[in-house]
Amino acid sequence: MAAIDIPEVLKFIDSTPPFSSLTQIQQKQLLTGVALTYARQGEKLTLQGEQATLHLIRRGACEIRSAQGGLVDKLSDGDCFGVSTVLEQNPDGLQVVVLEDSLIYRFQKQGFQSLLQEDEDFALFFAHTRSSRLRKLSRAHATDLATPALQLSTPLSQIMARTLISASTQDTVQQAAAVMTEARVSSILVLEQNKLAGIVTDRDLRSRVLAVGASAELPLHEIMTRHPATIDEHSLVMHAQTLMSEKNIHHLPVVSKEDIPVGMITAADLLRHQELSPLLLINQINRQLDVASLKKVCAQLNTLIVNLILTDMKTTDIGSVIAAISDSLTRRLLELGMAALGPAPLPFQFLVFGSQARKDQSLGSDQDNGMMLSRTPNEQEAQYFSELATFVCEGLAQCGIRTCPGDIMASNPKWRMTQEGWQQAFANWVEASSPSALLNASIFFDIRCVYGDATPVQEVIESMQARVAKSSLFLATLTRAATVSKPPLGFFRNFLLESSGEHKHQLDLKHQGLALINDLARIYGLGCQRYRISTKERLEQAAREKLMGLDIARNLMDAWDELNELRLQAQRQHWQNSGEPSAYLDPSELSSLERKHLKSTFAIIADGQSAALQRFARGYA
Repeated sequence: MAAIDIPEVLKFIDSTPPFSSLTQIQQKQLLTGVALTYARQGEKLTLQGEQATLHLIRRGACEIRSAQGGLVDKLSDGDCFGVSTVLEQNPDGLQVVVLEDSLIYRFQKQGFQSLLQEDEDFALFFAHTRSSRLRKLSRAHATDLATPALQLSTPLSQIMARTLISASTQDTVQQAAAVMTEARVSSILVLEQNKLAGIVTDRDLRSRVLAVGASAELPLHEIMTRHPATIDEHSLVMHAQTLMSEKNIHHLPVVSKEDIPVGMITAADLLRHQELSPLLLINQINRQLDVASLKKVCAQLNTLIVNLILTDMKTTDIGSVIAAISDSLTRRLLELGMAALGPAPLPFQFLVFGSQARKDQSLGSDQDNGMMLSRTPNEQEAQYFSELATFVCEGLAQCGIRTCPGDIMASNPKWRMTQEGWQQAFANWVEASSPSALLNASIFFDIRCVYGDATPVQEVIESMQARVAKSSLFLATLTRAATVSKPPLGFFRNFLLESSGEHKHQLDLKHQGLALINDLARIYGLGCQRYRISTKERLEQAAREKLMGLDIARNLMDAWDELNELRLQAQRQHWQNSGEPSAYLDPSELSSLERKHLKSTFAIIADGQSAALQRFARGYA
């Protein structure tokens, strides 16, 4: 047991919810008898005797598993465990397993219980934590769709190859090829002073040596891929899949915090690990030769998304996985279109907007896209891009990504422009501040390039950011428009439900919750010096640039996670019951504790709207 530096502990808990909401007297009361323990990787913590109390991770990572070994939750710096033990004597037999060497604070049970009795908000936080883990435990037992092969939460350390095949930068191509052949591997790590300098794959040997007639005596540093993508050794299978999909690579070195290689993951490793996975689906997409075949492959997409929800993947990771698949499908359709129509007559970029750009798509998301052309096309070139865009948008629809009801698609000639055209469109929207301009801002200001050279797109973004920075009136108008829609809470904090129609007595989690946070994040994102696309990244950047208080940013990020999880669960249940996803939720199906927490979540959004009005719209009538 390590010595305790009480001022340091106070500093840590003062920045960690829910302890940060306690008074100084309450914080000191909690720290009476606090202990600092060291837990080694792989250790199983038994919460009995004096251990049967609340624990707070100071540094490290742990996971909570069911009595049967199923994953219930993953914990890192600032997370707590032992809640079930204190509140209900752990009736479910939950276990804590240490993922990496960790420093953990252990609080005295009596002091913690006293605070639960005297501070309602503090007690509500831990009651919600307990309720949330019970839901996760229930989903861990739901095996109707989540097959044993789909273990996206498996640590990479369990499947990576630990025997490293490596060479130095001065070794020759012939020496490396001989080592690879003897070890029967398709890649070799190139090291310099024990750190990763590059990687050489069998594809590199074919394309960079044999195909060009280069000498086998070349040193590896002349043909290797420098600064290759890597992944931390404590990452999960899902993180490796997402990264390999985004980078379109088949070999991923696993490194320590000191950037020293400790293992290797290949696409084959991941495919052997899972029968239905994002990487497998993307690989299948890239191999199809026509739209009909793509449609058959993409019929698995909704089942995959449901599996991801059931395995309790983080909502941000689910969004990243869906975006990686959507991006790959879009690129494959572009390739098939150009194979049929011929090469593009001029360089272009394919743009995505809205949820795909933010990487927060879900079940039933539609498409929002456009094209950026390197110059104004002649009549024949314009016809080519019209046919290519139509091919892609119709192909996406056939593969399950619905067409946009507002026709914001590249197939609409209005959204095929040159770089100058897009820059002028953004300039017009900023200067006009009309209702239609504000509507466009809510869609097009979330922009990402999925095909072509991203540099011109970045230049458009920088131009747009600079123009917004000079127009406080636009930000004020955008803020007022974004805060017209309020969270569904009445004067007495009762839910305001749909009063008629198909969704009577239900909440629209997307438009009455998530969209409001997305709008707030977009406003702050436009006010930042550095452009971010995803909602949570925008909130983090706003806090970093001091545009938003850290507490408000954290609260809004937590609210976004909470609502996104509820939305995904609602969509999963609707899809399994009816084959149609729906983001509507009947609050009567929640426990009283969950309803109370949801009301608190909506109140956080209302506070965020008030803060935005104060910052951006004060002084504007």
